This record gives sequence, C-alpha cells and structure tokens, in this order.
Amino acid sequence: MKKLLLILLLFFFCPSYCNAIQETASIINDTPNETADSYAAKGDKILNYYENLVDKTGMERYLIAAKYFYYQANRIDISNKNAYVGRARVALAQNKVRDAKNNLFLALNFDENNPKVNFYLGESFFQDGEFSEAIKYYTEAYTHGYRTNYKTNLKLGICYEKLDDEARAKYYYTNAVKSDSSKKEAKNRLQNLTIKNPGTKEYNVFQNTAQDDDENINLDKEETNSLPKE
Repeated sequence: MKKLLLILLLFFFCPSYCNAIQETASIINDTPNETADSYAAKGDKILNYYENLVDKTGMERYLIAAKYFYYQANRIDISNKNAYVGRARVALAQNKVRDAKNNLFLALNFDENNPKVNFYLGESFFQDGEFSEAIKYYTEAYTHGYRTNYKTNLKLGICYEKLDDEARAKYYYTNAVKSDSSKKEAKNRLQNLTIKNPGTKEYNVFQNTAQDDDENINLDKEETNSLPKE
C-alpha cells in the first residue's frame, strides 16, 4: 500500500521521476522484497548505462532515475556504502562536487578503509583540481584493495604529474600499464613524460619493491572484478 501511494504521489507531483523510471524499465526489472543492495545495484546499472552513452545531451533523466534507487537503498539501510557512492557519482556527473564529497564522507564514517569510497573521494577532489587531497584518498584506495586498479594508478600518476613530481608520476603510469596494457592513456602519458624529460629516474615509491612489482604484474582476478567501472 505504501509503495502504491508513493508511485501515485510521484505520478501527480513529480512527472520527471515517473518518466525517468519508465524510460529505464528496459535496463532494470523490478522485483518484490527489494533490499538496499538490490536498489543500489539498479542505480548502478542505470548510471553505468548513462556513463557509457556517447551523446549525453538531454539524458539527465537517467541520473534522476539512478538517484531515486540510491535514495531508496539508503532509506532501507542508512549505512549502505554503495548507495552513497552512487549518489556521489551522480553528483559528479552533474558537477555538484560538494554534494559528492558530502555523500562520500558519510560513507567513510561507516567504513574509513573502504577502497571504493576512498577512490571516489579522490575523484571528487581531482574534479575540483585539489590534487594533493586527491592523492591522499587515491592512496588510501590503493593501499586497501585497489593496488592493481588501472584507473587508481592512472589518476595518481596524473596528480603527481600536475604537482611536478615526475618520478612518482612515471611509477604510477608504469603500474597502470602493467595492470591493463590494453588501455592507452597511461601508456601515452608515460611515453610523453619520458620524451619530455628522459633523465627522470624511475623508482619505486614503496620500500618492498619486489612485493609491489609482483602485486602489480600478477593481478588477482577476484580483486580486479571488484574495481570501479571505467
């Protein structure tokens, strides 16, 4: 009864929500007895679909629909980190960086070492041009599970390059290439950096070089599958 009342209220007072939900029916399927995780997963499906669109002109409705499911997830479970991350991703897509940070800091209160939360906090500061702060959170993500994540290494490399620390930039670009050689951006940035300053020494930022190299080359399949989508 409550669900029916909510749908009726949305229909009469918020047609944009209804249109968004109806238009995303082909992406997700409603099932009874929803859980917080299932709502968050539906939001992710819609948001991933939106992010993969070549032309996003006039496609704000997908962000509205994704946000709806993330809010439903947090209504069921106020501590659901995937929902907070999803809401932050929507905010970043709308260039609402402060809203993104607020959601992610809420999630961080429930799990300060969560690599996904820390990665997107890095993304939020990166989008704001605060590269030193971005490094702080990307490094937390790297340390707690995203060591072999292509995008984390790439973004750390970019941040260090922005801060004129070319040695560390080359280190992380190299790690990114090792983690996924099919993607071109890290490879191109590494080549350009080498051409720009061929004398820059490449060194391992961490003390246990053998362990770090092994972990970057020998990817753990299960860990890689849990990394954030491109």
